[in-house]
Amino acid sequence: MEGGVTQAHKAVQNRAVVSSKIHFACIILNGAARSKKRDVSIIGFKHTEDRQMIHKLNTLVFAIAAAFLSIGAQADNHAASPEGITGIFSFSTNNPAGVVASLTEFAETDCRKNASVNIRLMADNWNGTESNTHSVLMTFASAEDMLSTFASFQQCEPWQKLMASSSANSTPHSEYLVRPLVAGGDTTKDAMYMIWQMRVENEPAYVEAWTQLMESQVETGDVTGAYGLWRVVGGAESDYTHLAYAGAPNPLDILSSSLQPTEAVQKFYMEVGEIRTVTRQVMNTVVGDF
Repeated sequence: MEGGVTQAHKAVQNRAVVSSKIHFACIILNGAARSKKRDVSIIGFKHTEDRQMIHKLNTLVFAIAAAFLSIGAQADNHAASPEGITGIFSFSTNNPAGVVASLTEFAETDCRKNASVNIRLMADNWNGTESNTHSVLMTFASAEDMLSTFASFQQCEPWQKLMASSSANSTPHSEYLVRPLVAGGDTTKDAMYMIWQMRVENEPAYVEAWTQLMESQVETGDVTGAYGLWRVVGGAESDYTHLAYAGAPNPLDILSSSLQPTEAVQKFYMEVGEIRTVTRQVMNTVVGDF
């Protein structure tokens, strides 16, 4: 974690040109970001009303988490999937360095160190017409870990401080809860990802085709990092039911592979052309793990 935090500081300094948007949309940050009270300090809360507001937000977070888990359980009734669960919170910011500083400070607290969650900050560099600049991914090994983590955060002052800072430094854009269907490789080694947001009509058939493609691409060296396929179980839309990704430790691998589809990729397009529609293709980079 310490190495990731150091890299995060350097990444923000080197990527200041990338964007001035960042969405630290933790479930908890939405209400705070919309609050009319802009005098909440990063160090603490100036007024009793501010403390009450944060307490209400924490309670709301827990309730939303429980609702999302219920949705996920229902979705799993008709397709087997691993136990893991990830929240993707996208936002924009004019102060990316401030967001990283807040996450870095939080990462050093017992509140964070005792939590069963992986937290990663991504810079959404090339995302078309979307206005978000960053995303925070919170990954849990199980639904139980998600509930227990948010429950413990409600009693955690550093978490409340992080929420207050995030509400002052970012504007939320979207929230999605996803479960993994396919996963391969080591995401901790990746620096960049290609993301495909899509609508899938036949999940079993697409899972089989995607798995075969990725295994083939890894074997030929066309995919050098982690890859996966997620089902959206919270926040799904009519044109966005699944998300696929392929990563690489070296960004040049992603940029080069996007220029010339291989024969295997073209075959894959033919196989899934009738069962999936890609609605957005995005490239993003890892800022750091906290």
